[in-house]
Amino acid sequence: MQSFRPAPCQSAILPSARIVLLRLAVLAAWAVLSLTVCAAASSGKGAGTATLIEAADYMPCGNDCTAFASPVSAVCLHLGGEAMIAEGENYLHNRRTSWIEDLVGKQVRVRYTKRSLWIVPADRSGAKLHRGSGYEGFKDPGCTREVHKPILAEAYASKRPSRVPADAFALPGSGRGEYPALFLWFQCNLDADGRTIACRRWYRDGSADATDWFCASTAEGAKVGSKFPIDPLLSQASRLVSTTGAVLQHDDRSRTNGRLDFPNEACR
Repeated sequence: MQSFRPAPCQSAILPSARIVLLRLAVLAAWAVLSLTVCAAASSGKGAGTATLIEAADYMPCGNDCTAFASPVSAVCLHLGGEAMIAEGENYLHNRRTSWIEDLVGKQVRVRYTKRSLWIVPADRSGAKLHRGSGYEGFKDPGCTREVHKPILAEAYASKRPSRVPADAFALPGSGRGEYPALFLWFQCNLDADGRTIACRRWYRDGSADATDWFCASTAEGAKVGSKFPIDPLLSQASRLVSTTGAVLQHDDRSRTNGRLDFPNEACR
């Protein structure tokens, strides 16, 4: 069984003490400094003209919302070639920031600090939003990376539980009993048949989660090579994405106690 190992931000492959023919080169993985080097957006204070890339409403509380929960408007902008995300509540469903969606694809004036972002259109009063967002629906890769960056920083700043192997790496994902959901620890191995990848998972407290399975190929059918570079800032639980944007095919075949119910069934 061949083991997947993480690697630092610059895509280099880390050497392994074991014989490893297939590794996951995980970007921005295990050091807060790496996350800083890979930062996509400025965290300082400034102003400028940005392009509003995406805007959407979502409910951060998911399925646990109360009747009085308010939706949140999440936005992503490109400013000086860098992505910047922010969000603000639409209190009591009044959609006080709904006009922002009409500006998608357009240039807008913005001011920002480390904590806040102001969108200042020319024809109306502006909106103050909070920097950062938990919205997982952004389509632009730069926006998604900004969502995941603080999650991975939290993972590697925390103490690794003793039950989590040293070569396990963190990915954004559901955290049992946590809100907002943060991260899971992953340890992925290529099975002996060379066709499937088994990823053991642990919650942040060290308790085990169910194994996740992937085919040793991308969703487009390309076989995974000896160095398949996984980008953890684009990936999350049940979705592994390479630095080129290729998505590893999730294995949806039924299993009982880790064994295929239909052994001759092709990976899909």
